[in-house]
Amino acid sequence: MKTTPASSSTGETARNATAPGQRYTHTEGTKILLHCEENGDAPNYVKSIDTYKEEKRPIFRQMFPVRTEPVNYDAEKGEVFVVSDLHIASGRNSAGVYRGTENFFADDSFGRFLEYAHTVKKTRSGTLLINGDVFDFLRVTEFPGKMKKVRWSKRAKYALKLQPLPKAVQPTQTAVDDEYEKWKTELEKVGIVKTSEDLQKSIAGAETKYGLGTEGYKTIYKLMLIRQGHPAFFDALSRWMERGNKLLLVKGNHDLELYWRDVRNYLRLILAEGIYSHGSKGSLDQILKTIVLPNVTFIDDSVVIDGDFYVEHGHRYDKFTMVLGNPVLKKNQNELNIPFGSFFNRYLVNRIELYYPFFDKVRPSGNVLPILIRENFPLALKVLFQHIPLMIRMMFTNVRYVWFMFHSVFWFILFLVGPLLIPLLIHPEIVSVLTPQSSAAGDGTGILSTILDQSKNVGLLILSYVLSRIVGWFQLEEPSSLDTFARRRYAGTTYRLMTMGHTHNPGEYLLNQQCSFYNTGTWIPVIDNSSAEVREDRTYTFLHLIRDNNGKLQPSDGGPLQRWNDDAGRGERQILIERK
Repeated sequence: MKTTPASSSTGETARNATAPGQRYTHTEGTKILLHCEENGDAPNYVKSIDTYKEEKRPIFRQMFPVRTEPVNYDAEKGEVFVVSDLHIASGRNSAGVYRGTENFFADDSFGRFLEYAHTVKKTRSGTLLINGDVFDFLRVTEFPGKMKKVRWSKRAKYALKLQPLPKAVQPTQTAVDDEYEKWKTELEKVGIVKTSEDLQKSIAGAETKYGLGTEGYKTIYKLMLIRQGHPAFFDALSRWMERGNKLLLVKGNHDLELYWRDVRNYLRLILAEGIYSHGSKGSLDQILKTIVLPNVTFIDDSVVIDGDFYVEHGHRYDKFTMVLGNPVLKKNQNELNIPFGSFFNRYLVNRIELYYPFFDKVRPSGNVLPILIRENFPLALKVLFQHIPLMIRMMFTNVRYVWFMFHSVFWFILFLVGPLLIPLLIHPEIVSVLTPQSSAAGDGTGILSTILDQSKNVGLLILSYVLSRIVGWFQLEEPSSLDTFARRRYAGTTYRLMTMGHTHNPGEYLLNQQCSFYNTGTWIPVIDNSSAEVREDRTYTFLHLIRDNNGKLQPSDGGPLQRWNDDAGRGERQILIERK
């Protein structure tokens, strides 16, 4: 794999220093992980900084990412399997129940798919490419001790009965301390030294309601919970690697935290521990160095496999999910610069999904708010008057994103209202003519008020229509397909194959006679509002590329874009219908 040198990770914590009175020594595995990318034990991680150019259009301007040089990857003559958008969060709780913000329920199915992929491939090794959003760190809202707290309603219930809380539900400080101690221990495995007290003090008030921030050590806690809630998924990945296969992870907008070296190292360690738990020969350190490190590759932006297969997640073409400028905040080099749409997930969608777990999976997405108003009007009011104002307040902490999203609307309104304001600025006396006081009858009527009274009903109808169209006019909605952007990315290249994900809509497109583009959809539920049912035929999508007689990648005989049929235990051609 050819990469350009990556800059060293920003300092999240002191690596080798030991706090006074704290006993800690690096294991050999920790030493291997700390500098595995710099010393060549693992493929180098090349960090990209997105830049954007303005494209002039009527009335407004649209921003598009400038082409960046993709990383080159050699699949070593192996077959390639591509999936995307798994959106794995914290999974099942201790009672075996999924949390409301979880999207991924296909742990066992995904394991059977990898068994199938390993069996069906005709080459010695294969590459599993997860093209973005493998994890959904935004939807992990827990923090140490959260599940040990007793809700106020339960406390009130026992208080009204004049009864003490049963011991079984009483929170114990020991249990909370154990969670912090476990977090501290896992951090030490990747060379991060923090005391339990440091970790407790690091959690701000808002994080106890909306989830921990984007710092590397806090993301490791999220990954701990993801691993705990999805053991079958990680076991399947470990077995895939144990059999001599490779893993290629492209960063998406929901797992931006893979940017941190410590997070990448912790995932490497999880895979190595999984292989070690299978009773494989060799120590954990040997497994790390010989199996995991050389065969797990992280891609920050985009990658070209074997010189003619282009891959990127696709979130950079969506205004809601574009990351503007440097991925790390300038004021706090330990926290990530999340895109505009992430505020919706963190401060709005996550709260609603506690009541309606599939809220954001409804398609078409424009139906979600009417459904909420119809099904749960009190919750809709809470969303309108509590959650949305909070979300807006948090968004304005980064004015650049607000301007980026809505500057077109601002100029459009100014373009309409401006001509009306100019006469008033030149001749202020016009105002006195239009006001109610100008009426000779003195009854409070005037030219302006009369016009408003007569046109109020018509105006409300026009306003409702205009507001409904503004979203479309200014592209304030998520794209349903990325084929247009794929054509722009293809221009001037010699790619034969291209793939993206992000939209959750599987698709095949022939860009020209030389290049085909595929969208690999998602592995999470899609709710079709028109039929009020889960659309299983649009999930579990994967792309299987085999080798032709010349060793070039080409779609498999079963079709390039397939759907994993878990009941039949095989891949089947994905059903796609052309839409205008």
